[in-house]
Amino acid sequence: MTDATNLFNERVQLYKDAARHKKTSRVLNLANIWTWKICDSGYKLSEALFDYNKMEDIVCKFHEKYQFDFYMDYGLRNPLRIPDVLGFTDYIIDDDTCSLTYATDINYMTEEDYDLIIENFDKYLWTRCVPRKFKKLCGPNGKEMLKKAAEELVKYQEFGAHILNKMETDYGVPGSIFVGVPTFFNFFETMYLAFRGMKALSIDLRRIPDKVKAVCQAHGNGRAFEQYKASVQPGTNMNNGPDFCIYLLSHVILSKKQFEEFYWPYLKELFDFVEKYDKIMHIFNESENSRLYDFYKQAPKGHVVVHFENDDLFKAKKEIGDTVCLCGGMPSDLLARGTKKECIDYAKRLIDELASDGGFIFSQDKMISYPNDCSAENLKAVNEFVQEYRI
Repeated sequence: MTDATNLFNERVQLYKDAARHKKTSRVLNLANIWTWKICDSGYKLSEALFDYNKMEDIVCKFHEKYQFDFYMDYGLRNPLRIPDVLGFTDYIIDDDTCSLTYATDINYMTEEDYDLIIENFDKYLWTRCVPRKFKKLCGPNGKEMLKKAAEELVKYQEFGAHILNKMETDYGVPGSIFVGVPTFFNFFETMYLAFRGMKALSIDLRRIPDKVKAVCQAHGNGRAFEQYKASVQPGTNMNNGPDFCIYLLSHVILSKKQFEEFYWPYLKELFDFVEKYDKIMHIFNESENSRLYDFYKQAPKGHVVVHFENDDLFKAKKEIGDTVCLCGGMPSDLLARGTKKECIDYAKRLIDELASDGGFIFSQDKMISYPNDCSAENLKAVNEFVQEYRI
């Protein structure tokens, strides 16, 4: 076997063992690094996001410099070339601050659309959502724009396949958590992220909760999960870490009671599925989540990895660490403004207290995106320590 193959197999096994709550000789180091790697590269954000050759150079040099075991993203999170040819430019790229932002909360859905989405989702998508988001498609050049978008989608998929293969064959790094494995969104999450937005959905929960509940029940965990469930075989996939991923983002607008009503049935379905089929799911969980720990206590042990953002992982270890594998813990604030010694000392504490009996994957707590989110010197020092430290 080549060195890259050996590294690949070691990294996959470390992920599986951590998820299964087995003690490992060292802790897996997962990069929760997003557009910050562009800031660190010297390229302009506007260059990298539209040039796959530059993005490949950024990803490869970033790995050679920092040597993570796994990555959340290989530069595939913001495929701006696709919406750009469709006339959607509601984003702001600021090269001076290396920032990508959206001007307003999205909302491409009205109260009247709930019934149509339940009855015929495709009709809602193509006759209402798409024309509202991509207004220029309704003009005389609409067909040509769609053709160009399809061509850009193919180029994006080709780059994704290429960078995943390169990272595996050249560096022994499995596919990224964000792109390398299936990702599923239940319909409440989809409404929050893509159709109704934070503000309008928050209002709907109070004004028309029955409509919200009905549309969630109609579409569950989404078509992609239903297709996956229909074709999948039992057993975990040894070509990557998790078998599939989900993102808990919309829970930030839900009380514990609302979470139980609108979200929990679909998360519980996934918990039951991974236990039945012996799969491992990776959950990326934004914000602070201690109010949801009672739900995580019902996860099947050895099948669920939860990447927490603002949680106190030492507290989480005591409350749910016997059930789910914890991921995260390294404060971005400390990486940005602490000394090297402070960062290394904190990393050591995380490993000593959270990984001594397995069930922990080391990572940054927040998505590292902007220049001031992290110090390159501190990140390199911490990674060298985590790579060499033995439990």
